[in-house]
Amino acid sequence: MKAVIMAGGKGTRLRPLTSNTPKPMVPLLDRPVMEYTIALLKKHGITDIAVTVQFIPEAIRNYFDDGSDFGVRLHYFEEQSPLGTAGSVKNAEQFLDETFVVISGDALTDFDLTRAIDYHREKGSVATLVLTQVDSPLEFGVVMTDENGRINRFLEKPSWGEVFSDTVNTGIYILETEVFQYSEKNQEFDFSKDLFPLLMNNNRPMYGYVADGYWSDIGNLNQYRQTQFDMLEGKVAIELPGREIAPGIWAGERVKIDPTASIIGPAYIGERSVIGKEAMIGEYSIIGGGSMILDRASVERTVLWKHNMLDNNVEINGATLCRNVICRYGASIGEDAVLGDNCVVGIHSVVSSGVKMFPNKSIEDNAVLKHSLIWGEQATKTIFGEFGVKGVCNVQMTTSFANRLSMALGTALPIGVTVGIGHDAAPFAELMAEAFTAGLHASGIHTYHFGAVTSSIARYASCHLDCKAGIYVRMTEENGEEQAVIEFLDEQGLPITKAMERKIENAYVQEDQRIIKLSDVGRKRTCPEVGRLYRRDLLEGVDIQLIASRAYKVVTIYNGHNLNHVLPEFLQELGCRVIQLNGVITEPAELAHWVRDNGADFGVMLDTNGQRIQLVTENGDLISDELTHMIQMRIQLQASTDDVIHVPVHFPEIAELMVAQSNRKVARTKADTRSILESCQQGGFHVYLDGIYTLVRCMEMMADQGASLSELVQTIPAFALLKEKVDCPWSEKGKVMRFLMQETKGKHVELIDGIKIFHEEGWTLILPDHEKPIFQVYANAQSQMAAKQMAASYADKIRKYRSS
Repeated sequence: MKAVIMAGGKGTRLRPLTSNTPKPMVPLLDRPVMEYTIALLKKHGITDIAVTVQFIPEAIRNYFDDGSDFGVRLHYFEEQSPLGTAGSVKNAEQFLDETFVVISGDALTDFDLTRAIDYHREKGSVATLVLTQVDSPLEFGVVMTDENGRINRFLEKPSWGEVFSDTVNTGIYILETEVFQYSEKNQEFDFSKDLFPLLMNNNRPMYGYVADGYWSDIGNLNQYRQTQFDMLEGKVAIELPGREIAPGIWAGERVKIDPTASIIGPAYIGERSVIGKEAMIGEYSIIGGGSMILDRASVERTVLWKHNMLDNNVEINGATLCRNVICRYGASIGEDAVLGDNCVVGIHSVVSSGVKMFPNKSIEDNAVLKHSLIWGEQATKTIFGEFGVKGVCNVQMTTSFANRLSMALGTALPIGVTVGIGHDAAPFAELMAEAFTAGLHASGIHTYHFGAVTSSIARYASCHLDCKAGIYVRMTEENGEEQAVIEFLDEQGLPITKAMERKIENAYVQEDQRIIKLSDVGRKRTCPEVGRLYRRDLLEGVDIQLIASRAYKVVTIYNGHNLNHVLPEFLQELGCRVIQLNGVITEPAELAHWVRDNGADFGVMLDTNGQRIQLVTENGDLISDELTHMIQMRIQLQASTDDVIHVPVHFPEIAELMVAQSNRKVARTKADTRSILESCQQGGFHVYLDGIYTLVRCMEMMADQGASLSELVQTIPAFALLKEKVDCPWSEKGKVMRFLMQETKGKHVELIDGIKIFHEEGWTLILPDHEKPIFQVYANAQSQMAAKQMAASYADKIRKYRSS
């Protein structure tokens, strides 16, 4: 059998390790990771190997040559332009004239390939994917199989709501030559996005083999270090280089260790290295070959590549140093710092924790390098959360971070387009918006400035003005800390897609920055009238005279800084008599008392940015969020003429009944912010996240029906919808979802977002939270008791599976 090693990866998330080195050549215990892949193939009798190369291919060729030194035969196939995973393998089609294995050259594994190949042949499979189970499946392709192992669903880099299992694609495949007939040579073609869906659509046999053993894709700097720690601990069934000179301490040939030096295992010391007097090599240290650790130098949980020199009294804790790094007398390098090839750290200088130095950089004597990559440690997850990018003011959220993030956005947009920018009334939000503006202008992007507006107005303006994208900065408070949120919008005023988020994040991590001509610098234009345009268009869509004729008496609570220039004008134009309680009370229960005591028609409380609305009836009854959603859906029905109404998956089942009453059909959507806003978009207005729009349209509905707010609520069919939160560590979420999927086999299940299980009494939805280590459990039934029992049942299942 033959194999293909895919060795074209750049490893951008590993920079600066991969600035001068292709990812397959990044060393693990002094050997390129691809060398372990070759050894694994050889172990299973596969010695005729194609290697696909693209990034710095000569580094791979020069090291491995024809493979004879490693007991194999290597044949190189170079991509002149990116062809995708399957496209690069297609280059080797003439060589691959029989069943073959595809394996990554930049991952470490000890899987039993022979058993996987036997499984492939037993099943008569055209394509067998080798699978494994991981703690966090978000960065991988989640694969689902039936009871016979046949693949029935494949999700590439899913959101948490799509993580129906913790079983993921490792990028190791056993394939028949039939797969080549689905693409053309020199055509960009991907296994996960293109080939596998085609095989499924053509009903070709495609199976998943869940392998036992170790697998690490080395996708980020933390995983790179941890993989080597795992090797030292014996978690990987491979032969470690060198020999064990003491328990847990491995060393190469001709190592010189002074008798006064201290070495604590597990540790690895490469050949020809020198350990000086009273030097201290702490646990989980990897010393590359030819390195010099001089007198009283100290390293711990640190990875050094070859030919590093640590002078006397140097101290390094938890860092990674590439080749030929020099740390002079008394220098100190902090945890998670990464230094590229040929860097020099001066006498008594300090490299702070988390700092990256790219190749060929130096620090003068007695200097402190504090340039902190705030988000660097999160690159394995994502910068983006449910509502955009969020962090503590002046800690994660700094003007330098905003500027760099804006340049990442700039590289993802065509030069010369316009981005709309708005912010709330907080001075810090305005400051961050200005920093964002500078980065966009430096990337050749023009800006429209909306000024201090609500996020609803920013969405409306981004949709109606000539904007390719939109940015909105607002303040929020969480756990007693002031935080800033940067919302990213597309040209429709919707949150950007996950694909666009990844594009921006990759540009941020890679420090991509567009270089432009001076004549292409972006220009700033102000657009202060967007609030007036928003009010005009909203009011043009309702019967102002009808609402004004009711002269509603309204008790209001809202944030004056953000909404004083918006809400009062609406209420005045609609003829409302207003009792304003800003700064007087803050609780909905107190609002209810004011409504009753003053004989008001209703009360309304808006959140800081005017997105969420709390309504109180004339009787002082608080309207729940779930009932508010049903009122908003009725507004959506009135505003839309579409035959199909899109309703979020977590809304109660009566949504179908209410939509059917208008002779239309329901299509359920995901519960993420973009999907919810997309489901209700009407001319740039989004009822589910626009409290002012909801209020105005609700008053029109009341006036049109001649009904009070309580009477309007009574027209909504009765339902019971309970929501429960269940704590679950991030590392356990995928496992819980896998167990739940196994438990629900044979039941009526819907997998739009999370796992929705239908029962005789109603349904239960298990939805992993995108930003917190919790599950949201929704239960919808005809009675509160039934809903409570259903929610409790699945909450208990989550707790049981979490600890199993």
